[in-house]
Amino acid sequence: MPQENILTMAAARLAGIPYALSRRRPLHEPHKALILQTCCLSQVMLATPMLAALSEAFPKARFDWALSSWARPAVASNKRLTELVDMGETDLADRSWRQIGQLVLQLRAERYDTAFIPSGSALLSYIAWQAGIHQRIGLNIHGRGFAHTVPVTPPAGVTDRGSQGLLLAEAAGVDRAITTSVSMEFTPPDSVRTAATRRLIEEVDWLGDAPLIILHPGGGCNPRGERPLVRWPEERFALLGSYLAHAYRARLILLGAEDERALVQDLAGMLAAKTTNYCGRLGLNELAAFCEVADLYVGNDTGPSHVAAATGCRTLVIYGPTDPAISQPYTTMGNVRTVWSGPGQLDVDRPFSWDAGVTAEEVIKVANEMLQMPAERQKTMAILSRSRG
Repeated sequence: MPQENILTMAAARLAGIPYALSRRRPLHEPHKALILQTCCLSQVMLATPMLAALSEAFPKARFDWALSSWARPAVASNKRLTELVDMGETDLADRSWRQIGQLVLQLRAERYDTAFIPSGSALLSYIAWQAGIHQRIGLNIHGRGFAHTVPVTPPAGVTDRGSQGLLLAEAAGVDRAITTSVSMEFTPPDSVRTAATRRLIEEVDWLGDAPLIILHPGGGCNPRGERPLVRWPEERFALLGSYLAHAYRARLILLGAEDERALVQDLAGMLAAKTTNYCGRLGLNELAAFCEVADLYVGNDTGPSHVAAATGCRTLVIYGPTDPAISQPYTTMGNVRTVWSGPGQLDVDRPFSWDAGVTAEEVIKVANEMLQMPAERQKTMAILSRSRG
């Protein structure tokens, strides 16, 4: 099985030597391009600003995306894409070389002229090369982009995945006026928006007369393994939700995946407030439609938090063992805040623990700052309240 470790990294550096001559080829405008970012949900979302920039700069080009079925919902409704290439359910690192070969043949048949690889993966570099894609623009971290014709090594200060993806767009010739104006994108279909509005009225009893706040306490599950430590403790979520419901008279919605029902039900039982539990009942499109009208979303370092931020919703993401400087949602709208336990908690000599991590008081403080509503919004809410009375 193709695993990426210190030996394959060294081999990648050596393998890159023969490609030096091919990098002298002139850059050409993409006509039929493929984005190779196969996993996972948050990483795919962080590559959507790159897609937006490329689509704006090359409006006549066709863009396809190769990704796992697990991450497919992140871009299934993205109108900038022509086709989604199914890379299967499992992570590429878990495939046999025979299976990798079949993927290569599938991509070769499409005759792509350009590949964009916003992942420091030697395996994806190899796949794009073997698929006969002549122009391969991708990240080159520790030599893993050995087969790229345009290898891009991020400067020391550029660590977040969203910005790194935009470096590839600039390497393809996209003007910085475009790359500095794009954000993550997720647009639910209008039919889903209509259905979401109906549910908010009929099931949540929400008419815009009170803040709508979404809490997502789960996450940490993807094809590359379980990461339960990314979940902020549910008792702290309970303190946060109870405070927000009391201080703002907010409507609370609880979300989570199907296998997180027990977690979300426990949280619902801890909350000193009325809530609507939609755990396991909403897909990403429905989540996005709710977030488009919500006043605040609070979640962990997981894919749904990136979807929330992409809709423009004020999004508060809580980080523990992961660094927001690497994986925080990418947006130019100023709607995202992060709270992190800090590098002091990432001691290699001891396992991470939330015991000394982010407190409920810290998150409440940031939530208060984000919920300070402009006067026009307050006026609208007052009118709605009077009309209901």
